[in-house]
Amino acid sequence: MDIKFLGKWSSNLVRGERNVSFILDDKYAFDFGPHSLEALLERKLDPNRIRTVFITHMHLDHYAGVAELLWYRSIYKAKNRLTIVGPNGIRKNTERLTHILYTPPQWYLEQIDVNTDFVEDRDTDFVKVFHSRHTIPCTSYRIEYRGRTIFYSGDTGYSEEVAEGAKGVDYLIHELTYADKDRKSADLWGHSTWSDLMRVFEETAAKNLVPVHLTKTSSALVKRHAGKIKGLIYPPDTLKL
Repeated sequence: MDIKFLGKWSSNLVRGERNVSFILDDKYAFDFGPHSLEALLERKLDPNRIRTVFITHMHLDHYAGVAELLWYRSIYKAKNRLTIVGPNGIRKNTERLTHILYTPPQWYLEQIDVNTDFVEDRDTDFVKVFHSRHTIPCTSYRIEYRGRTIFYSGDTGYSEEVAEGAKGVDYLIHELTYADKDRKSADLWGHSTWSDLMRVFEETAAKNLVPVHLTKTSSALVKRHAGKIKGLIYPPDTLKL
């Protein structure tokens, strides 16, 4: 069992990085930005093996790649059903997005309409939904899978609901966009600073912390403290669970 990171970065992209996205056991994707499909193919992973995509919120860097995935599934005639999980409105917005992009009508008939399900703002069989604190509705996910617990925050400032939902998990995958000196920007845009991250880590008593949604500044912070703070992990390409 493993997590493969398709991207670790925020929308403040730099050369060589991609927006945050990861895939659990090559079947369950969490967030799917504009570069996620490309990352899958580069890692020689079959996009048509994905069973479920869990979207935290519908900002471009977390969501825009869903249309690419649906196109890929149509072109290569995926046989399995795909479930898209996300906040309220995920179905309407996904349908709108595919129409705006002039998706061929035949693909709806052959694939999208008949082979894609949507789950809006509710739990699934092994994932529980919590709510993050961001500028738009944003979900976070507690994953209980094959004897391991993982919590993914999505984009969020400090959130009591996130801290409660992530208690005692094996791996806390939590956003870190800003340093403490950028508190005003963090509050304005609904993101976390280093102090916010450490507060959640302490309150949850999570065994391991993997910061994501990085920037140049926050990436440097994690690298500086990794190895000094027990359980703090700079996101690797593959995380063995």
